[in-house]
Amino acid sequence: MDNLKHQLLPYLLAGAAWSGTLTLHSQIPTKCLEIERVLVDACNSACSGAQEGENEMFRFIVGPLPIALADLEASWATPNAFLGWVQNATSASVTAQLNATITNCGWLVEPPGGILPAGRRVLGITSTNLCIAGNSFAGLNDTLFVIYQAPGNTFGHFKNHNNGAGITASPTGPTSYRTFQLSMVSEQCTDSVTYNLSLMVNQYGTYGGSYTDNDGSSLEVSWPGAPTVTYVNDGCQAPITPFWVQITTEPEELPCGGTTGLTGIASGNIATVFWTGGTGNFTSPNAYSTNYTLGASETNGTTLSFCAVNACGDTTCTTIDLQVEANTPLTITADGPTTICEGTSVVLTANGGNAYAWNTGATTTSISVDTAGTYSVETTNACGTVSADVTVGITAATVASITGPTEACAGAPLELIASGVGSYFWNTSATTDTVSVEGPGTYFVVVSGACGVDTASITIAEAVTVIPGFSAPIRTGCEPFCIQLTATSDPTFTYTWNFNDGGTASGPVAEHCFAVGIHDVTLTAIPVEGDPRCPGTVTMPEYIEAWATPIADFSSSPAVVTLDAPTVQFTDHSTHASQLQWQLGTPEPFTSDASSFTYTFSDVDCYSIVLIASNANDCVDESEQVVCVEDAFLLWAPNSFTPNNDGINDGFQVITSVRNPEDFQLTIYDRWGRTLATLTDKATAWTGEQVPDGVYTWTVSVRDSHGKIQQRQGHVTLLR
Repeated sequence: MDNLKHQLLPYLLAGAAWSGTLTLHSQIPTKCLEIERVLVDACNSACSGAQEGENEMFRFIVGPLPIALADLEASWATPNAFLGWVQNATSASVTAQLNATITNCGWLVEPPGGILPAGRRVLGITSTNLCIAGNSFAGLNDTLFVIYQAPGNTFGHFKNHNNGAGITASPTGPTSYRTFQLSMVSEQCTDSVTYNLSLMVNQYGTYGGSYTDNDGSSLEVSWPGAPTVTYVNDGCQAPITPFWVQITTEPEELPCGGTTGLTGIASGNIATVFWTGGTGNFTSPNAYSTNYTLGASETNGTTLSFCAVNACGDTTCTTIDLQVEANTPLTITADGPTTICEGTSVVLTANGGNAYAWNTGATTTSISVDTAGTYSVETTNACGTVSADVTVGITAATVASITGPTEACAGAPLELIASGVGSYFWNTSATTDTVSVEGPGTYFVVVSGACGVDTASITIAEAVTVIPGFSAPIRTGCEPFCIQLTATSDPTFTYTWNFNDGGTASGPVAEHCFAVGIHDVTLTAIPVEGDPRCPGTVTMPEYIEAWATPIADFSSSPAVVTLDAPTVQFTDHSTHASQLQWQLGTPEPFTSDASSFTYTFSDVDCYSIVLIASNANDCVDESEQVVCVEDAFLLWAPNSFTPNNDGINDGFQVITSVRNPEDFQLTIYDRWGRTLATLTDKATAWTGEQVPDGVYTWTVSVRDSHGKIQQRQGHVTLLR
């Protein structure tokens, strides 16, 4: 096989056509290139530390003009930048390693002189840092040119599915489109494929799942014309052309000795095709389309095969079954139903022949039978000997019966099932074999069958009702009054709790928080399956009382406090409170029980103000606010920074005495006055991304604590 690869290689490198029987390309695009397949979710788990973004691939075919690698650009479906193609000793080594894994007759070739010949298929790989064992090239049976992007982009280029970690039969993610584009820059020519992330399929043909479940998720892209995207998943397989055959003809039934047309198709590096099978005749056994005439002995049909041999000498086949219609069908008719009552008979008559032979030994046209069994007859017609059969069954006398429970709870739904062959009529007026009834009572059914009428009845008694009980450790408290209620009756019961505030709970223990007021508690107990007793309910009125809890609230004035005006007025706005306690987090502890007071702060800082409100039932609430005392407006800015990711001075930002300015804008300009960045959060630093070292101008606008706009400007030096 290596001899064949080396025999083809000079033609491929020169861009010449191969003159043998090997078919390399069936059609050349009219535009500069056409994308054919994209491996969106590459397999990289076979190599420790391998990145998916360096293992993704795509396949395209070059149009009528050669393309220089320097003239070919990619625009990835994610924000990754295109890093350019490389063709060097590293790419040559990777290509050699990939070729060593191919067990078929395929071959990978880097473009000679960096030129992709016209009409050739090309495999693009997103990095030379490729996991060789990740995506199989073993079955490659074509010769592809291969190109590599420079390494560096480790994140995905094509964006995986968005359906979540659960595997589902239908997509669950939102519709989200991505576009991948290849361009021949000199011709201003592009081809692109746009696809929906939610339609990407996993290795099971469904949607969603883990990264490994979705390894191999790919796009098939049609051309020429507007591209149609088909979502496929061939597992950890490089985007190569598979080897397969298919028969596209679906023939109708043929008469004895009839002729039908057949058509097959094949995919892969095909050397030859052929038809085989049957005892009849093929008009063109080595063509994709042929006619077949049934042989004289093929009166019951035949099976034919369509096969293809690829350039490696591998053969694959598929089959089709041809059916033959009988000239005169043989049938058996009965003079009545073929299922008869005990003690009766039915006459069977053969049609469609001349001389008949029954499996009972009779040779007459008709026979009379009174036992169950299968009766068959044979005769001859234009296609040879044919047969027919019919099965006769015996029905016993009609016997009615009812199955159902012996006791039930009042109003509980019950299912009663009648048996006996025939039609049904219940005393509930139902006419089906199964009926639904409610509660105890007596029920009967009349069964009318082909072989008689019978009646059955059933009486269902009323079952015992359970009475549940419950308790609580305390029954009064401050709202929200959260307590645990415990059922004291049978622990095997299923319990449901209902409270008059609309709340519910389930289980033998219920935890519930009550609002202000007096509350009823209702408990329903349902016995376990198999317990003959009925569910019961108990209600305890005014069982729980929840007292009102104060709502602590206060205000302070002014809103902005500075050392120029350090006195603050504090005013209580609490509700349901009879007692107050203020706590100020000042260096010298300060407390008060007044409804309002003033306090003068002496230092710049932020102070915690806490108000504790309580009432006669010892219900307590507290509210906390922070008052910040600020100094006059100050601003500081460094004159240089070093964004080298060493954790020291990696960004440029200004520092101001205004803790949380309502308006903040820091703008960075280059030497020509062009805006490079605008920051509106004083906590965000400018890192100087994608700009060279140098001196840059900045301006800042800040609204200070008194509402005045403060503006400053300066220069900063960026050094890496």
